[in-house]
Amino acid sequence: MTPNASSLDPPLLQQSVLASAIPLVAAKRVSIAFNGSPALTEVDFDIRPGEVHALAGENGAGKSSLMKILGGLYLPDTGSIDVAGVPVHFSTTADANEAGIAIIHQELNLVDSLSVVDNLFLGQEITTRFGFPDHRAMRAKAIEVLAQLQFKPSPEALVGALRIGEKQLIEIAKALLADARVLIMDEPTSALSDTEAHALAGLVRALRERGMGIVLISHRLHEVFELADRVTVLRDGRHIATLPMSRVESAEQLVSMMIGKNFVAPHRASGEVRAAADAMIDVRDLTLHGEHRPVVDGVSFDVRRGEVFGLSGLLGAGKTEILEALYGVSPYRVEGVIEIGAERRAFKTPADAVEAGVAFVTEDRKKDGLIVEQSVEANLVLPSLAQVEGFPLYRQRVIARRVAAQAKASNVKYSGASQPVATLSGGNQQKLIIGKWLMTQPAILLLDEPTRGVDVAAKAEIYSQILQAARSGLTVVVASSEIDELMLMCDRILVLCDGRARGVLEREAFSADELIKLASP
Repeated sequence: MTPNASSLDPPLLQQSVLASAIPLVAAKRVSIAFNGSPALTEVDFDIRPGEVHALAGENGAGKSSLMKILGGLYLPDTGSIDVAGVPVHFSTTADANEAGIAIIHQELNLVDSLSVVDNLFLGQEITTRFGFPDHRAMRAKAIEVLAQLQFKPSPEALVGALRIGEKQLIEIAKALLADARVLIMDEPTSALSDTEAHALAGLVRALRERGMGIVLISHRLHEVFELADRVTVLRDGRHIATLPMSRVESAEQLVSMMIGKNFVAPHRASGEVRAAADAMIDVRDLTLHGEHRPVVDGVSFDVRRGEVFGLSGLLGAGKTEILEALYGVSPYRVEGVIEIGAERRAFKTPADAVEAGVAFVTEDRKKDGLIVEQSVEANLVLPSLAQVEGFPLYRQRVIARRVAAQAKASNVKYSGASQPVATLSGGNQQKLIIGKWLMTQPAILLLDEPTRGVDVAAKAEIYSQILQAARSGLTVVVASSEIDELMLMCDRILVLCDGRARGVLEREAFSADELIKLASP
């Protein structure tokens, strides 16, 4: 007997309503290739009113290509797009915007020399009845939408002076201002702390209740399980499955579908670092003076040899600033004591830090971590070139062997040593950055958001590489906005709030609730 609506429980009722609704947008047998290489092959995908539809897959699986087709950035080679059941042909992003489709891109698209307000309304300014920009109205609207995202800096702040996580909030706000019917979110929380991501999740639920269709692309699989009604899995540009989330039993099952084989997550065992291990970093009363107040205020901690030490906190808590101070690139006036090994250090340049055995993987890989127009070989060997046999001569065969060995150890997938880094996936770029610093054989590795924008399989490979290096004696300090990441890798975690230390948790005391509580003002 077919059940009537009153006999269905709420989840089944919602699924029934979604199944019967005409999709807001539907891609049918869409294919596209770049330079002869297929990126998508006859892929079907749709998004319905009041639904969060997750799109899952490894880097390079075709997720962003599909979303760019829906957003009017790419024209498909074959296939069709329907909006509310009507065939459409998008030639530009403006066509997609007019049809009610907005995209939050993973790659930021902001003008650093303009203010937050100017970026939000660039090309869509609110005007007075005389046609002049209405700055007061735009500022009020900006404050309103940014408040929903718990954005702290002033709307008048220059975007170029903001952290990458704050810039990502601006991208999200721009999409919300478009008043779209379909919102495509490509890694919207990749640079946000768990608290900011939680606020965004609440906003997603509110938008869904208003009937908006939301496409969620996220490598944070707990967000997929928390928010999505359905999930579509892509692998190598092909549609693998579309399932209601109620039929996905675990993150491991989802990842196994994404990579086409069984997946086992790496982990850090308790007690891997002996309490008596030598201290490699000793920080006492570290204070970094900002323009109006300290951005880091009297923070003290130590890190032992072979330890993975975590820094946790909200955006602006001081995580990145501490790593910059350790590496000698802090833009602030530094007070306090930093000891590396048995020596008191005050690095003036990154070269001083590298010479002392300290390596730093920054949070923005394209801006600070890579020379994207250069080759895989050039990027991998650059920091350790002086260590190559025969230096200063460039011994091609010796370098080629070193590069090939490190690329294999880091599991960087590339076509050849001369391949431009810009053509690698985000996960392979990140594995390359970590690999290039490991080639210098450092004693200390500083990591700032080491898996930002990286798929789950690549994350597992990065975790394994870091943990293996720590077991070999490398000291690791990792700042991350992902609490799960810190709890998986770290032996201890220092929690920061507004530049002050709120406590250090030992592995046995790790708890997401406790970390969030300590990080909250």
